[in-house]
Amino acid sequence: MEVYGQNTKSQVRPVKQDNLLTWFRWLRRWVRQIFGRGRTQQKPLRVIERTYSYDELTTLVFVDRDAPGAVGTWYMFRRDNPRVNLLITLDNLAAIRLALRKNRPKGSEMSAFERSFVHQDPVFRTHRFSIQWIIKLRSSRTVFNLIGTWDADLQGDSFDPNAQAITIFRLIGREALNLQPIPGVQWRARMANFPWTESVESYAKAMLGKYHKCHIKKVLTTLLPAGE
Repeated sequence: MEVYGQNTKSQVRPVKQDNLLTWFRWLRRWVRQIFGRGRTQQKPLRVIERTYSYDELTTLVFVDRDAPGAVGTWYMFRRDNPRVNLLITLDNLAAIRLALRKNRPKGSEMSAFERSFVHQDPVFRTHRFSIQWIIKLRSSRTVFNLIGTWDADLQGDSFDPNAQAITIFRLIGREALNLQPIPGVQWRARMANFPWTESVESYAKAMLGKYHKCHIKKVLTTLLPAGE
């Protein structure tokens, strides 16, 4: 059984929730393969890089995710509670659109999800990043608790569509990995309140130029159905 939750700290108007469902299903399917119950049935996970915090209590794992548009995937956990994982995903919106177009039967119309990537907004956004908790309970449940999902321009004028975006998130991941502890404040609370969007803006300016604007837009703010 899977349980889906959300962070209710910030509520804004939902954006194309029906279209986001397809993307979220892709992500949930991968999560189920990697973190689901029954280790013998789990899909092998290819680890690209493993980084430890300065105190060696927290681990950040950079892994391969086989999904349309996937650019970077990291999960973070504490040594004293490995069942609680913070998942950070980065996807290329153009690559998702191309994958949908390639798989669409010849002569058929675009799906609602595919149409959502046709830029009618004068602001151009290139990537989607999402932060959520994946908690493996001792029972048969895996609990998903969403912190947030946003779209942003993380390419700017770069020729390579993903190089700067993945560098930005490598830097953010390492910053979050080495947060100094605060007495009386649990690690989960610190991660849930980490300034994700502010950090994206800051590192994007460092990588893409001080005048670059990410135009970050929160796109997932309500619960999505758990069923396929």
